[in-house]
Amino acid sequence: MRIPLSDAVDRFKREPGTATNAYGWYRRSASSCGTVWFGDDRIAAVKHGQRWTVDEADLEGALINHREQLAHVDRMTADYDSRILHPDNTVPIVGGGYWVKGDFHFLWDDMARALQRSNGCWLCNTCWTSAATERNREECHRCQDWSSCGKDCTLSRIYCSTCETSETM
Repeated sequence: MRIPLSDAVDRFKREPGTATNAYGWYRRSASSCGTVWFGDDRIAAVKHGQRWTVDEADLEGALINHREQLAHVDRMTADYDSRILHPDNTVPIVGGGYWVKGDFHFLWDDMARALQRSNGCWLCNTCWTSAATERNREECHRCQDWSSCGKDCTLSRIYCSTCETSETM
C-alpha cells in the first residue's frame, strides 16, 4: 500500500536517533532521483496526482533496519565500555566510533569532529591510556599539493609510555 511521503517522513522523524532533513529535501530528492533516503535505505517515490508517495512496506523495512542499527551501536558501545574491542574496519559507538590498529585503537567523537575541535586520539589496548605518536614519514602527494588525505600519512609510530607498547606504521 502506498502512503503519502509526508506521512512517511513524519513516521521516520518520530523514531529515536534519526537524523532527518526538511520535508522539502525529500520532495526534491523524489523529484530529481525518484527515490528518497530513510536512514541507510533508499526507497522509490512515485507521484500520484499532486502528491509524492512511498510503499509502506518499504518504509517499514527502513524503520526496522534503523532500529537494528541503533541496537548494534548500543551493543558496540556496551562492549567498548567493558573494554571489549572489535577489530572491524570501523566500529560505531554512541557519539562516535573507533577502529583498531594492532595494539592501539583510534577513538573519535562525532561532535568534536564536526566542530573541528579534535579528529580523535590513539589509545592503548592494554592499559587504555592515551598513546603518543611519532610522525616521521613524508606527506603523500595529495597532502603536499592540495589538502589532507585524511589517512594520517605522516604517522610512523604509536607508542604507550605507560606499558611500553609500540606499533610501527
